[in-house]
Amino acid sequence: MTTNRRAEPRRRVLCVIDRAYRGAVEVQFFHPLYGLLDLHGQFEQVDLALRGATVTMAVEEHTYVPSLQLGSTTLDTLPDYRGSVRDLVAEGFEVFVDGAALTALGFTPEDLVPGTTCLDPAELAARWPAYDHVWFI
Repeated sequence: MTTNRRAEPRRRVLCVIDRAYRGAVEVQFFHPLYGLLDLHGQFEQVDLALRGATVTMAVEEHTYVPSLQLGSTTLDTLPDYRGSVRDLVAEGFEVFVDGAALTALGFTPEDLVPGTTCLDPAELAARWPAYDHVWFI
């Protein structure tokens, strides 16, 4: 008999990203935040924690244009990390931002993309047991 039930229940996953920049040209077609959208439907819940320099991905920026001039060529397919954070929030992800890293880089919680949550590093770590998996991306 065929059944649609999964052998294992869907899981809650927390994805942690510590390294913010891997090269705009190199990741122009796929970057970690974009990949998370694909995982969303495969698990009960997928959330994101930004730590270290990655907190800048959630800092609101109104003047950023995802393009780069290389000689006479304009490369306009660069990733828009803030836009991706907005997309994740819109899709139901909880996006946590490490408050200590945010402060160390000169930003405040008021600078964040709406819908993100600024947490103390200890409070962020205290949430890990609520997840079935914690992945470092």
